[in-house]
Amino acid sequence: MGSEVLVEDRGKTLLITLNRPEKLNAMNKELRDSLIKTIRDFNRNPEKRVAVITGAGRAFSVGADLSSMSQDLAEDLRGSFHVIIKEIRFSPKIFITAVKGVAAGAGISLSLASDIRYTTKDTKFVTAFHNIALAPDSGLTLMMLRMAGVKAEKYALLGGEFTGEEAEKMGLFQVVDDPLKEALDTADKIANGQFKSYSASKRLINRVMYYDLEEFLDYEASMQGALGKTEDFSEGVKAFLEKRRPQFRGE
Repeated sequence: MGSEVLVEDRGKTLLITLNRPEKLNAMNKELRDSLIKTIRDFNRNPEKRVAVITGAGRAFSVGADLSSMSQDLAEDLRGSFHVIIKEIRFSPKIFITAVKGVAAGAGISLSLASDIRYTTKDTKFVTAFHNIALAPDSGLTLMMLRMAGVKAEKYALLGGEFTGEEAEKMGLFQVVDDPLKEALDTADKIANGQFKSYSASKRLINRVMYYDLEEFLDYEASMQGALGKTEDFSEGVKAFLEKRRPQFRGE
């Protein structure tokens, strides 16, 4: 396993740290592959019950690393981002995320896929897919709207930023002073408590909230794949890399 993901064994709990702090934990292919392997190993280990996911440095994750994306966005989603979301959401085990600093794009999706989510009031959440002429992906639209309803609709439709304090008001996160400490304390209580009860509760939540997640992700991948072939997407990525404002034409 590469250094892009750090793992700390804490008995029945596993601490997973995204570890590209110099890139604000942007998810390149190496990080995504390492995260998939880490989560799958955790899910297969009968000794483990709870995983806590956090990020090293100043960010949780700013989402996809554009420099490592292939020309087939649909395949990137189906082959890695969607795999991560499904491994977390459909696991019988409990996932907790500790988010501070910045979370953007698929980084928000990764955190929302978990069962319990902690952040700080001044954490910045950024939905900026539209800046490169894409739509939200990695299940973000479904998860945000299911949790927050119309309060989150503008971020899915037009993009934008919101703080951890605003995220709590929308019902997306719990604001605490120290997200990682709170996450690990909660993990210990769950791991050493009536775990089968918590696991069954997660399955009930999935039946209500995420019964159509796989169908949605497939639709999302098809749509994003089409957007990835537009002139506006090419211009958006080029402008991002050149650090200038894009000149979109709706084509």
